[in-house]
Amino acid sequence: MTENCCADSSSSNRMIVWCAGASNVGQITHQVAVEMAGEGQGRLFCLAGIAAHRSGFVRSAKDAEDMIILDGCPIACAAKILEHVEAPVMNHFIVTEMGVEKVFGEDLKREDIEQVKASIRTALAATAENHGKGAPPAGVRNPA
Repeated sequence: MTENCCADSSSSNRMIVWCAGASNVGQITHQVAVEMAGEGQGRLFCLAGIAAHRSGFVRSAKDAEDMIILDGCPIACAAKILEHVEAPVMNHFIVTEMGVEKVFGEDLKREDIEQVKASIRTALAATAENHGKGAPPAGVRNPA
């Protein structure tokens, strides 16, 4: 079995990792990641492979030039997994900090997904525009 199961022919160097937790906000991270990758804004990358300490996954995470990290809530499991393997945490977004309340057993709302995607796009554009010029915009932690 190969350790590069997440490799694709996408021209994007930006990795997207997400927590995919059980609550609505965790599931929103999954949906947002899939949609953003489909829109050409990055490529999906396997957080489970990093958490399992598979060497190829960890090496790829450490060598990433750009990454979007999506966490559903402040527990920040995705970011903590990257910190644990000493990979850089960049462009870290937390859904509950974007105005979505964390609940269990609720269907995802399209408007929440769109709101999160719009917030991420706005923050990334602002970060790119102001790269190296002071504090990151709201919603972004540890900008690249």
